[in-house]
Amino acid sequence: MSKRKALMPDVFKRRKRVHVGAPVRPAPSSPQWGSDSEEHISAAAPSDTKAAMMYLCSLFPKQTYEGRIPPIIMKHQLYSVVKNKTLVDRQLNDLRNAHEVKMMKLGNEVDEYCLVFTEDYKNHITAFYGQELSKTVERFLKDVVSRTNEMCVTQQIMTDHKFTDVEITQLVNAGVLTVRDLGSWWLAIPGAGLFVKHFTKGRKAVLASIRKSKYKEILKQELESRKMTASVKLGMSYHIHDIIGGDLVTCIETTSGELLRLKDD
Repeated sequence: MSKRKALMPDVFKRRKRVHVGAPVRPAPSSPQWGSDSEEHISAAAPSDTKAAMMYLCSLFPKQTYEGRIPPIIMKHQLYSVVKNKTLVDRQLNDLRNAHEVKMMKLGNEVDEYCLVFTEDYKNHITAFYGQELSKTVERFLKDVVSRTNEMCVTQQIMTDHKFTDVEITQLVNAGVLTVRDLGSWWLAIPGAGLFVKHFTKGRKAVLASIRKSKYKEILKQELESRKMTASVKLGMSYHIHDIIGGDLVTCIETTSGELLRLKDD
C-alpha cells in the first residue's frame, strides 16, 4: 500500500484522502474535487481527470505483465474518482485533443472504451517489437498516432500519409490496427487480448464474491482485504474502481464504513 501511495500524483496528496465512492471533503481553501471550478488548477498542474488517470494507472500491476501491455484503464473508472461526469468528459476530450491520451475500443467482449497515455502507448509498441520494429510501424507512430485524436483511422487518412495497402496490412499484422469495416481500422494495443481476458475474468470474480455475500452487499474494506490473486490479476482496488465507475454497485455510507451493494441484474 505504501508503494501505491508513493505513486499517486501530488494533486491527490494535497487533498484529504479520497475513498472510492465517498463524497470528498476538500480543504477549506480548495474548491470541491470534481466541481466545475477549475481556477485553482494552474497551467502546469494536471487537470482533475488527468490526475485521476495517473492515479488509476498507478494501480495497474505493471510487474504482473512485465512490459507485455502498457498501463490501461477503462474510461468509466474515472467516474469513480471524479464525481462530475461532465467535467471528466470535457477534460478527457481536451487531453485527447492535446494528444496526451488515446481512447480505444477493445474487441467485442468488452463493449467499453479504454484509455492509455499516448507516450505509454508509443513506448509500449517500441519496446514490444524492439529491434524488430519495422520502419512502417515507426512511421505510423510518428505520422498518425502522434497527430490524431480519433479512435480509428480511415483509408483517406492513411493515403494522406502515403501508406500503401501493403503497409496497412503490415500494421494490422503488427497489431497496431484492427479492422473496423471496409476502409477503416481501429487503433489497437499489441498484446491487449491478455488484458481483456484478465479484466473480464476479474470483474466476474469480484461481482460473484459480492453476490455470495449476505444481502449481496459487502463493506468495501472487507472486499479489499479478500485474497483473490488467482482470478483478480489486475488487483482488487483496480476492479473496485471498475464496478463503482461502471455503476454495477450502489455505494452506501454506513457507520462501519462504505458499503457496496450489488445492483439488480
